[in-house]
Amino acid sequence: MMTRPQLTPVSDRAPAGPDAALDTLARAIWAHGRDRGIRAMEALAATAVNRRYRTPGRTLADLVQDPDLFAAWDPDDPRHAEMLAADSRDPAFAAALRVARRAMAGVDGIVGGADHFVDDADPLPDWASSLTPTASLAGFSFYRA
Repeated sequence: MMTRPQLTPVSDRAPAGPDAALDTLARAIWAHGRDRGIRAMEALAATAVNRRYRTPGRTLADLVQDPDLFAAWDPDDPRHAEMLAADSRDPAFAAALRVARRAMAGVDGIVGGADHFVDDADPLPDWASSLTPTASLAGFSFYRA
């Protein structure tokens, strides 16, 4: 007797399966750092991976999709739709995929263990006011909170 496969709902925010974290991270670092270069995307990726190591019980994909880390995951953010539509035909997104893959496999040596970042063009949030940045790069300040 054959059984019919059941459909499982999949979030429209990222693919399911083992590539979810890679794709989600690449989209986030592309949306926030593509105009600031590879080093900016590397720093953003390292920050997300650092946060994952300090947040047991949550997947990297889940953490990255939190708009408190990467605002572009907020549907109201102006980068959101473009981020979801990006694909590897865009050289910057292809680079973001490579950066995300390396960050997921390696050790952070670029942001000093930071697990938060602030775009220097934005007002400093309350949580960062008493902290000293672990690194500053490409218009971002990185913090270990």
